[in-house]
Amino acid sequence: MTNEKLSVAEALQRAEQIDRNLDAFDKTAPQTVAALGGRDALSRSCKMTCIGPIPRIDADAWQAMSNEYEAGRQHGSVNRGA
Repeated sequence: MTNEKLSVAEALQRAEQIDRNLDAFDKTAPQTVAALGGRDALSRSCKMTCIGPIPRIDADAWQAMSNEYEAGRQHGSVNRGA
């Protein structure tokens, strides 16, 4: 992996992207994020991809996040597109 040199603006954009992504996980699956060690632990597991930071977690953790998201959606606490 090569080190990519970023401008200050690019670094700030990446930081904002990471923060927004973590906000989304925390909003849609807060119990699972807490069980994984919280937002900081989740951020340490992330790898940057072309669509932003994605956690490198096992299938059971992804399933727990999905179940929590779907339960929230069914009960109206998660609004798609908001």
